[in-house]
Amino acid sequence: RGTGPVLACVQDGRVAGAIGPMEIMADSLGAARLLPQYFGVLPEYRGAGYGRALWRAAMIWGHQHGAAYQLLQTEAGGASDRLCRTEGLTDLGLVCTSTL
Repeated sequence: RGTGPVLACVQDGRVAGAIGPMEIMADSLGAARLLPQYFGVLPEYRGAGYGRALWRAAMIWGHQHGAAYQLLQTEAGGASDRLCRTEGLTDLGLVCTSTL
């Protein structure tokens, strides 16, 4: 894992955010799924729409490469979780947290 492309946003000659690696793998039933990616936007660029642009570009990439769906893992209430909810996604399973 980890050989697929990474999508990035560049502002003022600097990488402002990135999502990847982009990879598709068959699930246990043979359906193509886009695997979870690492995703982040530098603090000084947050709130400018880069995260949403990267998210949408990743979904387009997955669709163009045959993914039927994407499995996501987010921290409940975190930035990625809030973005997913504003994009119309909802929880499908358990949320588990533990404090070490």
